[in-house]
Amino acid sequence: MRGDRRRPAQVRFDDAAEVMVASGIVDVDYVAAQLGTTFASPLEAARAVVDAGDVSPHPLFEAQWIGRRRSWQRAGLHPVLWYVAERRRRNRIAPHPLVDPRIIFAAYPEARHHPYGALSYWLGAAGPGTPLPTRILPRKVSWSTYRAAAIDAATQWREEVVRERPHLVGPMPALPASLGTSPAVTVVMAAQDAGPLVHRTVASLQAQSFTDWHLVAVDRGSADDTAAVLQGVAAFDERITVVREARCSEAHALNVALEHGTAEHVAFLPLGREWLPDMLGDLLAHAHHSGAAAVVAGAGAVGRSRHELLGGRPVDLATALLRRDAVKDVGGFDEGLEGAVERDLVLRLTRDHEPLAVDVPVLRRPEAPHPGFADDWDSVVLERQLVDWDAAARKQTDEALVSHVMPLGPEPRRTVEWLGSVPREGSELVLVGVRTRRAHHVLAASIAAVISGARFVSVPAPVSLSVATNVGIVEATGSTVVLVRPEAMPPRQPIAERLAGVLREPGVGLAQPLVVDLDGVVLSAGARFTAANPHPELFLAGLPTSDAVRIGPCEVAAPAAPLVALRTEAAVGLRGLDARYHSVLAETDLGLRAHRAGLGATVLVPDAVITSRTAYAEPERLIGAMASLRPTVLAGPPPPTDRSRDQLRTAGLEVTDERSRRVAADPEDRTAPSVLVPELVLRAVEGIRESPPRLRWAVDIASPAAQRGDRWGDTYFARSLADALERRGQHVAVDRRDARQRDSRDHDDVLLVLRGLDRVTPRPGLLNMEWIISHPDMITPDEVAGFDLVYAASTSWSARVSREWGTPVSPLLQCTDTRWFHPDRAEPDTGPALLFVGNSRGIYRYAVRSALAIGADLTLHGNDWTDFVERDQIASGGVDNREVGVLYASAGIVLNDHHLDMRRDSFASNRLFDAAACGARILSDRIDGLEEIFSGLVLPFDNEHELARLAKPPYDAFPDNETRRQIATRIIAEHSFDKRAETLIDDAVRALLARR
Repeated sequence: MRGDRRRPAQVRFDDAAEVMVASGIVDVDYVAAQLGTTFASPLEAARAVVDAGDVSPHPLFEAQWIGRRRSWQRAGLHPVLWYVAERRRRNRIAPHPLVDPRIIFAAYPEARHHPYGALSYWLGAAGPGTPLPTRILPRKVSWSTYRAAAIDAATQWREEVVRERPHLVGPMPALPASLGTSPAVTVVMAAQDAGPLVHRTVASLQAQSFTDWHLVAVDRGSADDTAAVLQGVAAFDERITVVREARCSEAHALNVALEHGTAEHVAFLPLGREWLPDMLGDLLAHAHHSGAAAVVAGAGAVGRSRHELLGGRPVDLATALLRRDAVKDVGGFDEGLEGAVERDLVLRLTRDHEPLAVDVPVLRRPEAPHPGFADDWDSVVLERQLVDWDAAARKQTDEALVSHVMPLGPEPRRTVEWLGSVPREGSELVLVGVRTRRAHHVLAASIAAVISGARFVSVPAPVSLSVATNVGIVEATGSTVVLVRPEAMPPRQPIAERLAGVLREPGVGLAQPLVVDLDGVVLSAGARFTAANPHPELFLAGLPTSDAVRIGPCEVAAPAAPLVALRTEAAVGLRGLDARYHSVLAETDLGLRAHRAGLGATVLVPDAVITSRTAYAEPERLIGAMASLRPTVLAGPPPPTDRSRDQLRTAGLEVTDERSRRVAADPEDRTAPSVLVPELVLRAVEGIRESPPRLRWAVDIASPAAQRGDRWGDTYFARSLADALERRGQHVAVDRRDARQRDSRDHDDVLLVLRGLDRVTPRPGLLNMEWIISHPDMITPDEVAGFDLVYAASTSWSARVSREWGTPVSPLLQCTDTRWFHPDRAEPDTGPALLFVGNSRGIYRYAVRSALAIGADLTLHGNDWTDFVERDQIASGGVDNREVGVLYASAGIVLNDHHLDMRRDSFASNRLFDAAACGARILSDRIDGLEEIFSGLVLPFDNEHELARLAKPPYDAFPDNETRRQIATRIIAEHSFDKRAETLIDDAVRALLARR
């Protein structure tokens, strides 16, 4: 653009409006609903979107949903312009939770080549009645239905959240519709060795009623966990950027933070300071109304004019808002000064610009109560206005309905996960938003509006999570209510009906699921109390889930979980959660009150499992909550009798002692607030001399935790082996990759590593066993030398490395689970002609490639194949492992292949044993020993010509049906998980007895 002196970023933002219109990603009515005005044309609306900043141009485009860490900001682009210009990734990016590009491409293959991407093509092709391209919704919802819901949600947000608020002192100007940049404010923070202060400080920023900010936190080479805590906070809020620096001055760190900012205004938030919720919005309104380069609120004797500053009054940038270009014009902070850098900057800044002093309350009172309580009694007062318990007590509830009540957390994706996971039959979801950001409010409200049984309730007042939960309780229509905190992840299997069933049992007041952390280790199985200590302990914390399952459903003193269930009548009668608790121990207090009111005990339901994204509580918050709970415990009747010793005995553990563990806000500071929490000292009950011997096993596998690892073959293999060991009286925990460092492994007798992708360090004091089932190229002599017993799923490889390395390696072939794999699963030749069940592993696997090359009628089940084959060639994304045997037994031919090193070293895959146990005909790449093991059920093919010949009916190269059934019977007898379990137990017992 010749002669245009605008900055490049400004030019790009001007282009964004025209691109929005050209791409079709602008909806005039939707923009009008957000901004509270009308527009004469799409281009006028698009320009308003660019000027306003945090406004969405279209109901199916949300900037918060794309670009991790706000990629468009780093590129200096408007999010729409970044989205349509991201050529390499654009077709795979979902610009909204209800837009799945894969569905669009399946219906419209030509959409892959559209100049503006999948969404633009779909908007051009779709009509008002076209179903949304999504898998989240339980039923088809038309585009016009969702559009209307989104416009209503945006209008509601505008009316409830962006309305002008009366101020406490002096006139309060309104924020203009256009703020110039998005984000409108860059908040800078310099942090060093102050980890315990991070969460509370950042939480005061996240609680701001004005949400279009960007925090740049610079860690100054902290020696403690400050950087790690900042990174953890940033992982759940994309408005936060963490910059790591070596040890440096505060002035340098602040200058670095300023360089990462893009907003028109800048605010300063030191660790340990806390802003009141309206601080940013109020100061920004004054800044835009006055045009001042510096707006200073101040607290106490802080200087708020140049005269006061020159007179010696202190400078407090935590109470100021500065214009970023003015700060840059004076050169930022002087890194050559030893101290007083804030005073120096403000004096230079105000040389030509007198600061605007305003009477705006900005900082939280230092006399605020403990962080376990709500910040003050405002929540109690507000609850009286928001919650009508008497009306709730008169309301009729549906006995067949379970109501989930969940206050929204800071992350919209977590809300959408819950919206897509709650069962539609017999369940409802009540989402409660407390002064939520625009994107989160509109997403939650609009999606909930089109899902049967989901509702969104907006609370514009600044209340605690407990009050928000109570608002949801009185809205619930089910006779059972499940209270959910934002950190609870949706369960992988529905658990609400299971919890509701437990509540129907006599004497049960509350039901709690087993809570695990992201590693899959128990985080909480409820709270336990002792007679000598009023503070609760998290029952079973740190133990594997198998110990809780072994104990079974049991009574605990009170719940301690981000998800609990109780009868709605009981929740209303108890007046819900105590409004003074922010969140931590609110459920525990509720359970104790239910017990004292005679409403029943709290029951742990260990076969209902949920995962928490965070630790149960940060120490500082936990200390405050315990200080609040202590008088209640001491004043009232004692908590229920502690039965933990007997319960642990059921799991094979005995209590040897009980001690007190100090929980401190700052472990390095002896004067920091702290509490003593009871803690049981455990040891495993010695079972090796029982008849039959009983050992505790930790089976270590390479699969990641949660759903990511559920489709790994290692996971199925480990579960089947654990079941076989358990059938022989053993106590078994399966530890995935993330859980292998759990401290409770010291209670185990045996560590059995199923060696896959990860090398695992043996655990001192345990019998360390390794079973190499794949990837022999990764094994080294020093690795096997560190284990007491080593096995490998190859006879020839075991013999060779034993001879060459001097460490005994015993052959122990892979095997099959005879519960799911046997000839009676289906009639032969009634299923697929040519079958392959397996994931692509990121490669175009030999067996699949060869079958498609010869034009075979291949039935393919598995994940991650779309990069190699057409979508219509994939039968499914995977089959339940318990149903794979039906396919194998009915197939004409089952295909198999191996990793290169497994093929070379004759590691027969688990698929061969599963298919052979079903009596299937199997074609595989060539490895040694196939005939000896499988007696003709498995035939090798070396090229596509051989595959075409062998895969052609009537399969003359294979034995007949009766002979194949006889071979399958032998495979079942010799190569089952039960057989392998016998070998492992016998060897482990002999080794442990010899050691002792």
